[in-house]
Amino acid sequence: MSPPAPLRMGFCGAGWVVRNCYRPALEALGGRIVVAVVLEPAPAARATAQDLFPEAMVVSTREDLLAAPVEAIVVASPNPCHVDDTEAFLSAGLACLVEKPVLRGTAERARLTAAGRRGGAALAAGVACRHRPDVRRWLEGAATIGPLRRLDLTWHRHRGVPATAWHLADSPGWTGVFADLGSHLVDLAGAALGWRTDGLDIRFARQSRTGHTAPAAWYDGTALEVMPSATGVAARFEAELRVADCVVHLSVRWLDDTPGDVVRLDAIGDDGACRLHGLFGFSTERRTPHQRVTLRRRGKGPEIDDFTPGPALHVEGFVAMLDVFHYRAAAGWREEPDLAFAARLGDAIETALR
Repeated sequence: MSPPAPLRMGFCGAGWVVRNCYRPALEALGGRIVVAVVLEPAPAARATAQDLFPEAMVVSTREDLLAAPVEAIVVASPNPCHVDDTEAFLSAGLACLVEKPVLRGTAERARLTAAGRRGGAALAAGVACRHRPDVRRWLEGAATIGPLRRLDLTWHRHRGVPATAWHLADSPGWTGVFADLGSHLVDLAGAALGWRTDGLDIRFARQSRTGHTAPAAWYDGTALEVMPSATGVAARFEAELRVADCVVHLSVRWLDDTPGDVVRLDAIGDDGACRLHGLFGFSTERRTPHQRVTLRRRGKGPEIDDFTPGPALHVEGFVAMLDVFHYRAAAGWREEPDLAFAARLGDAIETALR
């Protein structure tokens, strides 16, 4: 397949993820995607946005962004704005790559589906972890061990609270650790299960808030000292569910009692097991020094793939995600099973948490 023509793209928002993930990923793509416009409503941040993308136009309103000569938008605005922003862009015929979480449930999926059909524009979830090389290897291994019977998916940070104020403002389903880290694990569970949702049943879902804390060290040194325990957002989330004859356990924490940060993905099937053990993201406070995928199949010795630890793998995930989005944008609207999976699971978890 011949590569599509260069894509003229805009950003709705220019915060931490744009500066630290999208910008280096775009450099690696070598001009196949060109950033033409950036929406940054905060006056103090516009100069930073211009420095980030010197050739781009920097605008302050959604209407200005809609009027710009672009074909696609990365929606990286604060989470509670995602659906409204994406609906407007899709309706105008602009393909959208939306930072996680894209939506909370089936009602919002219906809104975005209608907008995508109206505008004939592609909608993609910005969940870069699925595109990382180590995760792709884990998914390949999980596909070889027979029907999956259990998925244990964990991402714990010892002290990893985001620094941005909107992350800590209570907005149900949009803020808190499940919306942040949990969105990635839901996506990986869906990918491992082939996006099946038959037999979906939530065994339990629980979350808890915390009190005083400091932001993660990699958030540009921003000093937010308090996350209120009464009105703040959940810093720990855990759930167990059954989907398609597989028990899925999810556990995410911004604050963990054990020092060091860790990601552990365990897939157990009738014919073996596959584990990814290491860490995602930009934290240097690793609980384990390696980044390793171990595949054990019945009657065979372990197959071990080691990857270089560190943030380069995460940026690789963004490179691959943007590359896929480039093709998706050219193809126009179509139904995507990952968003259907996230919507159904989101509704079920919201009900369980009430």
